[in-house]
Amino acid sequence: MDTAKKTEQMFIRNDQYNYIARQVYFIIHTQNTVNHKDTRDGVRLHSMAKVREMIPDLTEEQETLLNRITELESESEARTFLGELKHDYVIPFQTLSKKKVEKLFPKAKKLQMPDLDTLDFQRLSYLGWFDTRAHKQYLIVEYQGKLKGISGHFANSNNKGICSICNHLGEVALFMTKVKSGKETYTSRGNYICKDSQACNENMTDIQKLEDFLGYLFQ
Repeated sequence: MDTAKKTEQMFIRNDQYNYIARQVYFIIHTQNTVNHKDTRDGVRLHSMAKVREMIPDLTEEQETLLNRITELESESEARTFLGELKHDYVIPFQTLSKKKVEKLFPKAKKLQMPDLDTLDFQRLSYLGWFDTRAHKQYLIVEYQGKLKGISGHFANSNNKGICSICNHLGEVALFMTKVKSGKETYTSRGNYICKDSQACNENMTDIQKLEDFLGYLFQ
């Protein structure tokens, strides 16, 4: 498929893809465990309605594509459908280069960063990693249409709790960062977030929590 055409037809965010996948596997689970046909059909229709609510203003072509959810019968069919959906229709996070990352963190010396060539940008709502040398957590996010870099510290913790970004129960730590609170003043703000940023991205089913977290940091 032509790259420009493929990019043009992408309309699903990472968090929305995760939500769709959850509905798809709920349908398959129902198919495998419920004998009553009316119940199975009801679950299909209800799941599709939830997807429409999650992604409003679908075009006719997009709705036809997503309606295939109601026709899936097996895990194999589900994996094939979700693979196609991810490959052709999920909007990737902004592509990053080493130079661009360094520009987002101008004060960081000898910045230790992930291997950007191995990242699946279609599975990212944000990028996060821990720099073991600097003992800092770094986040790259899209905020108000621009890329922003956030650096901060993780409080030592092996606690399980609810992540303020993905809203799922997992291993979290208190992330704190210094933000400007006045012309020449700074304050520390933060919250509990997943220690594993990749798992956080995979668990996220509503980007609003991430936006709320960023709004709190940058208020």
